Amino acid sequence: MDYRAYEVEIRELWLDAFEDELRALHQAGFVHRDLKRPSDIGGLAFDNILLTEQGLRFIDVGISALRSQVGEVIFEKYVAVELREMALFKDYFLNR
Repeated sequence: MDYRAYEVEIRELWLDAFEDELRALHQAGFVHRDLKRPSDIGGLAFDNILLTEQGLRFIDVGISALRSQVGEVIFEKYVAVELREMALFKDYFLNR
């Protein structure tokens, strides 16, 4: 589904729910690690975030990480990168 056809207010609601879900994943010890672009797949930035009937969803590109696997320090670095990418996605999603 092409989200550009929807009003910004609707996109803001979807984005709020998506950000809440991302924070819940982080709190559960999971980080996606590639919001900006799918690994080894050409295309536009954020091609791995799709609008579905259930809202915004990730394509799992296989490089996600669990806190228990990588340790606290590395996990927090991954989360920091992901939060920066989320800010970029927010601008992309709302202003396109």
